[in-house]
This record gives sequence, C-alpha cells and structure tokens, in this order.
Amino acid sequence: MKTPGKDLLLGGLFLALAIALPVLFHALGLGKAFLPMFFPIIISGFFLSLPAALAVGLLSPLTSALLTGMPPFYPPIAFIMMLEGFFLAGLPVLLYQRFKISLWPTLITTILVDRLLLLGSVLVVAKWLDLPEKIWGAASLIEGIPGVLLILLLVPPLVKKMNTRLEKIFIYE
Repeated sequence: MKTPGKDLLLGGLFLALAIALPVLFHALGLGKAFLPMFFPIIISGFFLSLPAALAVGLLSPLTSALLTGMPPFYPPIAFIMMLEGFFLAGLPVLLYQRFKISLWPTLITTILVDRLLLLGSVLVVAKWLDLPEKIWGAASLIEGIPGVLLILLLVPPLVKKMNTRLEKIFIYE
C-alpha cells in the first residue's frame, strides 16, 4: 500500500538529490550537459504518488534556483525546467504505475516528451528574447545528448534495484 510517509521520505530524498547533484556536477566541471537534476526527478515518478512526484518535479528547479542560482530565472531556464520536471516526474507515474507500461517504453516516452517540450519552450523564449530560435533550440537539444544517454544507461538499473530494496521496506499495492 502506498503511504504518505513513503512519499514524504522518498520525495524529500529525491528533492535533496535534485538540488545536490547539479552542484556536484558543476563543481567537478561536468556542467549541465549531463542533466543531473533530471535523474532524481525521473526516478521519483517510478516510486511516488502523482502529487508527490509532481511536487518533486516542480520544486526541484525552483528550490535550486532560489538556493544556488542554478538554473537561472533569467533567461527563464528555471521555469522551462519546472515545466520539464512536471512531465519528467508525472509521465512515469501515469505510464509505469497507473497503466503498467514497462520501464523502457515509459522512460523513452518520458524523454521524448521532455525533449519536445524543451524544444518548444526554447523556441518560444528565444522568440520572446529576440534570440536566434533555431540555433538556440538545436543547441539545447544537442547539449543534452550526453545526459539523455546517461539517463538511458543508469535509470533502468537504478529503478530495478530501488524497487527490490523498497519492497523490503514498504508494503506495495
């Protein structure tokens, strides 16, 4: 059975990781290309209820921006990432948990939707800021390729391992 305590405990852990991982990646000179905030956000969607996962997805970029200045509010990267976080956390809840679609199709669909959202958001913001839309859009997608590959490589085994461990701790439906 899903419990509010589980959501609170794991949600807090995922939120803290979503704030700490980008700081660590930037300190190591790895920058944003590896999408470090997205790992805990996506994984939260495989384990939390929809409201808790959405809270992690929305609050992670906002809290990180307020505490660390990353992502920035201007240009409005923090707001774009909040939109991404909403879908990165929400889609796995719906596809994997609710509709029982397996892990790989859920993850691939989630990433594809995210990349389309990113492209659309960047094109709108570029137009608004009078920046070269196509260049900024293409650069945003290309820059995230290492992170997407790392997500595809690491998230499935992490979800499987966490699922095994959490079944011993929490009673699932």
